Amino acid sequence: MGSFMVLKQSNIGEILLSLFSNNIDFLAAISLLAIAIYIVSFNSKRVYLVDFACYKAPDYQRVPISAFIEHKELLGNSNSNAEFQTKVLERSRIGNETYLPSGVHLFPADHSWKYTIEEFEMVLFTVVEDLFTKHKINPKSIGILITNCSLSCPTPSLASMIINKFGFRSNILSFNLSGMGCSAGLLSISLAKDLLKVHKNSLVLVLSTESTTSNVYEGKIKSMLLANCLFRMGGAAILLSNRKSDRDIAKYELQHLVRTHLGSKDGSYNCVYQREDDEGYTGVSLSRSILQVAGEGLKTNMATLAAMVLPYSELIKYVISSMACKKRRGTYIPNFKKAFDHFCVHAGGKTVIDAIKENLKLKDKDVEASKMTLYRFGNTSSSSIWYTLSYLEAKGRVRKGDRVWQLAFGSGFKCNSAVWKCISRMKPEASNVWMEMIHLYPVDVPEVMDH
Repeated sequence: MGSFMVLKQSNIGEILLSLFSNNIDFLAAISLLAIAIYIVSFNSKRVYLVDFACYKAPDYQRVPISAFIEHKELLGNSNSNAEFQTKVLERSRIGNETYLPSGVHLFPADHSWKYTIEEFEMVLFTVVEDLFTKHKINPKSIGILITNCSLSCPTPSLASMIINKFGFRSNILSFNLSGMGCSAGLLSISLAKDLLKVHKNSLVLVLSTESTTSNVYEGKIKSMLLANCLFRMGGAAILLSNRKSDRDIAKYELQHLVRTHLGSKDGSYNCVYQREDDEGYTGVSLSRSILQVAGEGLKTNMATLAAMVLPYSELIKYVISSMACKKRRGTYIPNFKKAFDHFCVHAGGKTVIDAIKENLKLKDKDVEASKMTLYRFGNTSSSSIWYTLSYLEAKGRVRKGDRVWQLAFGSGFKCNSAVWKCISRMKPEASNVWMEMIHLYPVDVPEVMDH
């Protein structure tokens, strides 16, 4: 029993398969696993998600697809590039209501540092102000601040920008994460969880965003033009706490967080890569192998998560299938709908969402929030999983006791999962980023056929 006292959640899935490979009695293995999970849960500190806020840009920053294409054509891009980006946008399932920052709307577009900082300030100042005002939070009550933005890293940092703007206290613990891709939002939550284990009675503010102003690719390589078509302006502020007094006002409690990193493999490391082309233009290249890599990341992440969340009936089927997969093709895909009530898949693109739906055998309604987030707000990188959760809340679908699975992918290559349990009686709120238009959704987005 003593050996289980130092057990980490990330080891549970591997331990289960190890028990079977060593021919330990089936029921004994399951019993040992249950004891291990219980001890891990008992010893872990509680982390509450008090509330979160997503950014909605002003209407003048809206970017219809037709305007996006016209802008590219007027800038002198070759006809082939304009045609390629048009096809990508038609197939992306992104609608006409997404947003790009002011500098990108100018003609010619201005990607200067001035407009980059303006975008940061618009997004982050707004979501922090919204969250603080709603809950009447004194900035000096925040003990830990974590910001994440993958592609732009200003000096002073984004964390310092927020501290300066809102007057946080001088002994605040601040962290700024960069270069960690679209899954950085859950990495920030992971960091917050670990910090809350040692800092009692603390409030954590997590800010997730991405810079689109300074990261528009102006070259001709198609794999690097994809990012221009998919990424849009957005961000989220998340307030976490380990204070018992906050449980009564919190929306969710963190149940599990599983991180998977495949960066030791060259193919995974290079599938989402920022580089400079032969003409000197910098952009992010998206490899054709990204779906295969994402699938491998999901499979690895899922193996650990399954042991934590699945009922015994599904767990038994999954383990037996995993043991037999070397002798035959295919592995049993667990029914995660028996473990989760809602799915918040990263709205990275139509193909990514469809692949997750197929691999996990989900229904259209299970990925509706992700598809509508992609359609309405585009790929907002690390904050997209919060837009999807906002959608579910605005629809009134999340109820007390429900469990939500947030699933995000990112460069590196990473696959990260967070499981939240709703601990309050949820009501649609006027401050929800979807509320003004939620009655219009879901919308029917027709498939575009290849010509």
